[in-house]
Amino acid sequence: MLTIDVREFLSLRRNINVRNVGEFSHPMPVLSSILSQKIVERMKARHPVYLRRLDEIAECWRRRGRVPRWLTAPPMMKAKLLMKSLGYTKAEIRRYSSNPELIEDEDLRRFVWKAVTTDFIYSPIAVKFQRIKGRMGEEMIRRWLEAEGLDFRCEEELRREGGKTPDFLLEKPLKLNGCEIVWIESKAMFGDPVTHSNYWRRQYHEYLKSFGNGLVVYWFGHVEGLFLATIGETFGAFDMRVRVCDDGMEIGDPFTRDFLENMLKLLDLFYEGKELRIRPNRWAERILNLMGFELVADDEPSDF
Repeated sequence: MLTIDVREFLSLRRNINVRNVGEFSHPMPVLSSILSQKIVERMKARHPVYLRRLDEIAECWRRRGRVPRWLTAPPMMKAKLLMKSLGYTKAEIRRYSSNPELIEDEDLRRFVWKAVTTDFIYSPIAVKFQRIKGRMGEEMIRRWLEAEGLDFRCEEELRREGGKTPDFLLEKPLKLNGCEIVWIESKAMFGDPVTHSNYWRRQYHEYLKSFGNGLVVYWFGHVEGLFLATIGETFGAFDMRVRVCDDGMEIGDPFTRDFLENMLKLLDLFYEGKELRIRPNRWAERILNLMGFELVADDEPSDF
């Protein structure tokens, strides 16, 4: 995708939010990744505080039919915290999060359905999308290595030997992007300094120590100057376009099983590399856009 100067990134990260994400000049997949990582980082910091105030969450729901205003979490996390505060078990929360129609309480059912329909980070739709992105990034690198005739071992093979394992370990060093490397790690995200530093402590440092130099592929760009980081243009690219047209897939009404199942089917088509076409649906368009997809109007030229 691209690299961003650290000062520009810090300004962008400070100012970006759900309401203005489409107003910045960078590609939507980049903006979505930066915004998602900002929200996740904030959620991790606040989650312990929310857990200590579950009684207040339950009381507010019972008295006023809503969650407290101080609970500034993504919709799906609000729903899960609410269910936890009301005494639902972990198994029940997992089941109801993926199938809200099973919830007997009408108000709670609608609250959870709205979270499933709108949350672009923690909903079943978003979680599946994140898994698919990760798999697609690895598969593009694998195809490139095979096309270049390079011998390598993948993570599944390396795990049998124990220790920290990159996605790909080359049998012979390869000169790429001006650096001689022996391993490649795929990350379907934007590489910001905090994320890169966290992965450095947990993964990259171990790879470097065990195998030597390598590359971390950040598919949606990274901040300039990150050690070992590169962008994915050498290996391929994600096609993140969705055409909105009258002869596209009917997603269905929000807060219904049809909506959820059709959105999941659409992600399967994305994984398969098919052209994505949906009928106008503001709920589907909203969550797709926030997940990083570019919405293309029917009257715009297409090169699919």
